Amino acid sequence: MAAEPGAVVAARLLPGEHLRLDGSLSHPAWQRAREHTDFVEKVPVLGATPRHATSVRVLFDQSALYVGVRATDPEPELIRAPLVRHDGVIRTQDFIAVYIDAIGKRQSAQFFRVNAAGSTGDGMHTAADDSEAMSPDFDFDAATQRNDQGYTAVLRIPFASLRYDADGPPAWRIMVVRRLPREQFAMLTSVLVPRDAPSFIAAMQPLQGVELPENHHFLVLRPGLTARRTSEQQVGQGNTRHGELEATLDLKWRLRPEWLIDGTWRPDFSQVALDVPQLNGNTRFAQIVAEKRPFFLESSDLLRGPTEALYTRSFSAPRWGLRSTWRGQRLAGSAFAVDDRGGGIVWLPGAWATAAAAQPASRTLAARATVDAGDVQFGGLAVSRHYVDGRGDNQVLGPDLVWQMDPAWRVRAQWLASDTTALPDAQGDLRRGLAQRGQRALVKVLYQGENRDGSLSVEDIGEAFRNDTGFVNQSGVRSLSVTQSSGWQRVGPFNEFWLNFRYDGVQDKRSAQRVSSDPFVGLWMTAAHNLDWSIHWHGQAQMRSAPGAPLLRQRYLSSALVLTPAVWVPLVNLDGRVGRIADVAANAVRPGGELSLSLATRPLARLELEPRWAATWIQRDGQRTYREDATQVLAVWHLDAKQSLRAILQRKAMDRLAEPGVAAARDGSTVGSLTYTWRQSAGNVLYLGMNRARVGLGQSARSNEVFAKLQFDVDTLRAAF
Repeated sequence: MAAEPGAVVAARLLPGEHLRLDGSLSHPAWQRAREHTDFVEKVPVLGATPRHATSVRVLFDQSALYVGVRATDPEPELIRAPLVRHDGVIRTQDFIAVYIDAIGKRQSAQFFRVNAAGSTGDGMHTAADDSEAMSPDFDFDAATQRNDQGYTAVLRIPFASLRYDADGPPAWRIMVVRRLPREQFAMLTSVLVPRDAPSFIAAMQPLQGVELPENHHFLVLRPGLTARRTSEQQVGQGNTRHGELEATLDLKWRLRPEWLIDGTWRPDFSQVALDVPQLNGNTRFAQIVAEKRPFFLESSDLLRGPTEALYTRSFSAPRWGLRSTWRGQRLAGSAFAVDDRGGGIVWLPGAWATAAAAQPASRTLAARATVDAGDVQFGGLAVSRHYVDGRGDNQVLGPDLVWQMDPAWRVRAQWLASDTTALPDAQGDLRRGLAQRGQRALVKVLYQGENRDGSLSVEDIGEAFRNDTGFVNQSGVRSLSVTQSSGWQRVGPFNEFWLNFRYDGVQDKRSAQRVSSDPFVGLWMTAAHNLDWSIHWHGQAQMRSAPGAPLLRQRYLSSALVLTPAVWVPLVNLDGRVGRIADVAANAVRPGGELSLSLATRPLARLELEPRWAATWIQRDGQRTYREDATQVLAVWHLDAKQSLRAILQRKAMDRLAEPGVAAARDGSTVGSLTYTWRQSAGNVLYLGMNRARVGLGQSARSNEVFAKLQFDVDTLRAAF
């Protein structure tokens, strides 16, 4: 069969041929594979011919794809190739990324990264919201080799790690991306991705010639053992010590290429990095936290709809979980069951604030499915969460759709209905009560042209709507959001220059009063040294803190800056706002601001040092009446490409002075952790670590933990013996 225009054509390894994964392209088999050299710039000049030649070839055998990339560089000494943690491969490094859509619909793609030092990363790109998540982990191997012409990279991607349809000939798609951080940060792609493409993966080119393995079935068992010793001291009480030894098990079972079953029993997440502390003392609404736990990430793209209707961080401490995922040409979906010990927070949304209740233990069944009908993808969601000890239930059900009207126009919509009997009592605990029913509806229209973008979003959330397995921090409101952007390329020193307008407004349905409104204008621009800078003026921002309260009229300047000032400081993130902002507790507008700063630094070749700082402050009569700040320092020492030592120290403090109607308040916490990691592969990992926490000022609650966790892949262990 003749190759399609622009296709990448794979060649089969001959019987007896074996590739040594050392990053080299010297094996004769590579010469049989057709070379694809038609790379173009995506950044900084869309469609330009790259200054750095890049080529890709693809091989395969009965078990895996092999993607070989030659990345030439006339100045190889400028290649930035630091050792980083898994999933720490970002645009400040020279790296290769391979996107594979083994379904061929360009609705989602798995991606695999390797930087010039051999460090790896992977994840999923979802077309519906054009987002990239690096949390999902897939088994793959990669290696690189430096030379005086640049470097070469080889990625081995097992068929067992890919999600594909075995019926009929493969309709796979691929895109290879190369990042070059120089004075001008460049992104090269193996196929042109137009500015007005519906998503980054919409232009993926065909991958032809691949012959699927005869045996698609596999079972991966990953048992683990965690030893932990803890000591805790509550205020005014003595120390309590506890030691435990727990076995864990993760499994992955593929019955068909399209059908995957995941399970976890007594999972231990003590090795997961601490969440970055959030500032929440001057806000009335809950804030979202990113998911990092492995079990919840396999099908995270399928769970993502037009709203955050499935928010897996709502599960605090799972005893076990079981998930079934199907990915076919037309039908895709994921269903899971989770038995959760509870112990976290159940958010209780309202029009004026988000309340909270203690989270009881629960059992949950959830499912989301999508049907691809060409330009329209229909979806449906069903969730049932049952709280133990007769505390009630929360159930959510409803359809959604994504309609690509033409290459520029897209509609996203979702309607959900909830039925809740788990209601808060006078003490804020959940108890079974009379069922409360609510609805949520969202319609969002998006336009993306070559030099013009826009969107219109309308949402209506009923007063009784609640989704305990999703993220809903406000209910009983109607909201409207409008955006309009116009852009130009190569304007003076800027690669891109955009003029933005946006309006966000929220209205209380019961009283018809305005909860908030914020029309603002601003600029967004990119330039050399990885500059990504936005600045916006909010001159008419308004908010009301309670029904009948006066509107608080805010005036402030907001800005966000990303920059790479030097090789040893590869990334600076600075954002915040300064001006006259609302003091929520005092129901007044006062001088103040919010700032956050994070730095990625490389003071030594093997040392990653990442300090983060965030602060909110408000002044009254020239005196600082409120301050909240959070600091985190993360340091990673790379012993080699597979071993690292990670230390995290974070501190959070809040101080408010008393004034009429507002009580004085002080609080603080300190958390630290030290973890050694040996990561031979995704399934073979050893963690040794310790955590220490103190909550409160003066007399405070304290806890200490020492742990060791070993997880291994049964097949790897069997092969070793």
